[in-house]
Amino acid sequence: MSDRDQRQNIVVVGAGVVGTCCALEAAMRGHRVRLIDLRAPGTGTSFGNAGSIAIGSIWPTSTPGLWKKLPKMIVDPTSPVQTRWATLPKMAPWLAHFFAAGRPGRVTEISAALAALAQTAMDAHNGLMKRHGINGIIEPVGWLKVYPNQASFERTRAEREAMAAAGVNTELLNADELRQLEPHLDRRFTVGFFQPDNGFVTNPLTLTQAYADAFRGLGGEIFQEEVRDFEIGPAGPTKVITDLGMHDCDQVVIATGAHSQRLARRLGAPVLVQAERGYHANIVRDGPSLLRRPTVIGDVGCVIAPMTDGYRITTGSELSTPDAPPDFSLLRRHVAMARKALPGMDGDVNREWMGRRPATPDSLPVLGRSPRHGNVLLAFGHGHIGLTLSARTAQIIGDLIDARDPGINLAPYRANRF
Repeated sequence: MSDRDQRQNIVVVGAGVVGTCCALEAAMRGHRVRLIDLRAPGTGTSFGNAGSIAIGSIWPTSTPGLWKKLPKMIVDPTSPVQTRWATLPKMAPWLAHFFAAGRPGRVTEISAALAALAQTAMDAHNGLMKRHGINGIIEPVGWLKVYPNQASFERTRAEREAMAAAGVNTELLNADELRQLEPHLDRRFTVGFFQPDNGFVTNPLTLTQAYADAFRGLGGEIFQEEVRDFEIGPAGPTKVITDLGMHDCDQVVIATGAHSQRLARRLGAPVLVQAERGYHANIVRDGPSLLRRPTVIGDVGCVIAPMTDGYRITTGSELSTPDAPPDFSLLRRHVAMARKALPGMDGDVNREWMGRRPATPDSLPVLGRSPRHGNVLLAFGHGHIGLTLSARTAQIIGDLIDARDPGINLAPYRANRF
């Protein structure tokens, strides 16, 4: 059988960075691919992240004892985790599995499963960029966390031990070493935790658009349409139905982030995905940047990232329903903290933004086939590390499309694990 005879009609639903990478990977393998999303590639949640290819991000959100701390965290206006009391009843099923995922033994399993994906994430991006001539968007400058004192730093011991067990390359910096790495930070920071192997995406939208352009260059088609349903035959979906038409499919990939739950359940995957909302502000920068790399104020979870269009200030997490109106109060408090952390960052805020991270209770993505339909592939729920894992996820999805062994145990990421 010729390669042309083996070509399939692949429809990828969702044009965030994960879906765009999946579409590009499928096109690279010679398939006829359509990428469908109501929005243009990279303009949804993928637009607003902190820009790190975080190969050391293997620590789940739910950890031992968190359930005891959560009430206090909710009422603390500077806490990295925020929620609204009125939304908690709606989130009860998700929260029950979330706290169950925080058992010590379960956290160890989750960290290992995250490490199995993250350890080659930078290599996957480098491979895509090299193949398509994409340059100057990801810089090899690492990821820095800073702390005002040793006591604040010690609260991260469990996470650091998990990273060490997974072989993540890290460096502990004293006050002098921290000054040498980032001389413009406020001098109250005396401890630094540096991950030198992380990449920094200086403009996440530009990266997704570059991948989308490479996809088009291989003959891929992009449709700005809303997926509403599927025509399903004995072997699974045969058509993707949108507000504007129908698209034939041999296999379909669902990569619609926090909005994936409805489509996945329609296709036999009873998943739990919560909108974990994140915010960012952009501060105008005149002249050279005062920072070389994304820097986290470790005790509050605020990130300052020197993007091409200004300093991006990102917050932690807000657990809420997807359609709740944005609350920029935490973001504005973080902007004030960031200005104190980086004296001289005195430009105006010219953008306030809110996005919806797709969060599963156990911080692991949903990755693999639908338990009901073998021609449905699921690629969502990456939480904080969708940008990090996008190219690696695409490799796995590409292998599944081609009925090849992806070289990784997909059981931890199965859709029906809850």
